[in-house]
Amino acid sequence: MENETVHRTTSEVAENHISAVLRGDPKQMAYDYAAHAVLERGGTIYKGITEIQEYFNTVPERLGSAEIFFDKLIIENEKATFFWRMVGDTLIAAGKDILTIENGKITHQVVHLDSQDF
Repeated sequence: MENETVHRTTSEVAENHISAVLRGDPKQMAYDYAAHAVLERGGTIYKGITEIQEYFNTVPERLGSAEIFFDKLIIENEKATFFWRMVGDTLIAAGKDILTIENGKITHQVVHLDSQDF
């Protein structure tokens, strides 16, 4: 499986990650990250796959019954930028994520929040 990930394009990795988030699957959310990846979100930095997996394990409960929508995906070489929003009875959170993807894995992600975090 590792050899297959090396050949994935930036678009394939980003789309796989978005699909995992939409399914609410923490294991699949973390699958696309390199062992040494860094995730920056709201002033908190998660370093390495273990910390990133622990973060994604918290996402389904924090999301609750809210729905997440991905509005736009922009691919530029090894960078993928996607815009998202979470909606419950009202807008809960919104922002954009910028992924750096190398050798079929996310090596760096920065989450820019346009609102309070969820």
